[in-house]
Parts: sequence; C-alpha cells; structure tokens
Amino acid sequence: MIKYQDLASSIQRRGELETAEQARAAATAVLSTVAHCLPPADRERMAEQLPGILDDAVLVPGQTELRGGTELIIEVAQRLRTTPERARYLAKAVTDGLDEQDPAMVDDLRTRLGSDLLEVLGADGETPSRAESVRPEVPTELSDAEVEQELRGLTGWTGDHTGIQREVNLPADRVPPLVERVQREARRLNDHAHAEPTGDGVRFVLRTGQKGVVTRPDIDLARRIDQAVLDIGSGG
Repeated sequence: MIKYQDLASSIQRRGELETAEQARAAATAVLSTVAHCLPPADRERMAEQLPGILDDAVLVPGQTELRGGTELIIEVAQRLRTTPERARYLAKAVTDGLDEQDPAMVDDLRTRLGSDLLEVLGADGETPSRAESVRPEVPTELSDAEVEQELRGLTGWTGDHTGIQREVNLPADRVPPLVERVQREARRLNDHAHAEPTGDGVRFVLRTGQKGVVTRPDIDLARRIDQAVLDIGSGG
C-alpha cells in the first residue's frame, strides 16, 4: 500500500517543489488527468491502490475520454496553471514517485491505458529554473462584491470570493454528457470545473488555483455551464 507521506515527499523532491501542498497539487493534476482516460471501474481500482487522501483526484465523474499524450500534458498544465514543459517535468515527478512506491500499480495502469500515455507523462521536461520564466500570468482574483455582482447574472450559482457552486438536478442518463461538455468548456478557457455527484444530479464547484479564489475565467465558465445545462437538460 502506498503511503501518502512517502509519495508526497518523493514528488516534492523530484519536482523541486517548495511545499507538500504543491506536491499534492501535482499528484492531483496528474492522477485526475489519467483517471479521465480510464473506465469508471478502473478508477475505483486505482483508488483502492492509492492513499485515501487522493480519492477525489481519481474518482472523477464522467465516461472514458480518449486523449493523446500531448492533450494529457496540456491538461496537466491547465490544471496547474503552468507551461506544458513545466507540467511535463512535474508529471514525471509524479509517475516516478508512484513507480518508486508501487511499480506493480504503474505497470497495471500502463496495461489498462493501452497506450503510451504513461510514457509521455514520464518523459523529461524543463527543469523548474527554465520553465518558471515563461509561466503564464495568474488571473486576477475577484472580491466578494465583484463575485456577488457576477452571480446576479448567472442561474442558480452561490458562493463568494473563495469559490462558487451550482447544483443541477437532472436524470441520471443526462449527467455524464453534461459533465463531459463542461470539462471540454473548461479546457477551452484554461480553467477547471470540479464535478461532484449528488443524489439528484451533479454539483459544479469553480475556483482557481491552490489559494482557492474566484477569477474571471471561473465566471466565464459558469456562464458556459448555464448554457450547457439548458442544452443537455433539454435533450440536446
């Protein structure tokens, strides 16, 4: 069984990260990206092999998404709000850390993915010193008053400057296509939507980065989610 502290320490060392929280963010980004490429049953299998603290990263909603290696690196970069080269470096730190802790699990993942995706994630990338100089600017966070004003133009959203959320009630068969549509929209905006299954549908939670703040891309994504709910909910 993989011990979380050992894994986080390995990722922090390999990725030359300053804090354990940064190591956890890297692990979450890589594992979530990989999990979307697996069938739901295989996600549960992977979750059983990982520390419980990483369950949310692996037990993602939605059906299997077929992606190429380049798409995976881009998504990891988007999740971490960094460059693709830096993301590749951190992805290698995560995959090497997993391989150090449980080689059998990594071999099993490689077989289940049925492609070279893990090899792409484990390829060498730019070291932090070079990648840092071209890191994209982080979007400006909104104040409570600004968030409140923006929420007036949205449907069913609540929250403050630390995050916004909307719960959508839909028949079970409409939830997967909605989640898939939302994740596509999120990638287009270089943003990320956290989807949580509920008894009557799904809850979307939007916030930016490790600090947990709301930025303009989160509001833009909320608008697109509202439109997706209208389209999917009406059978589109």
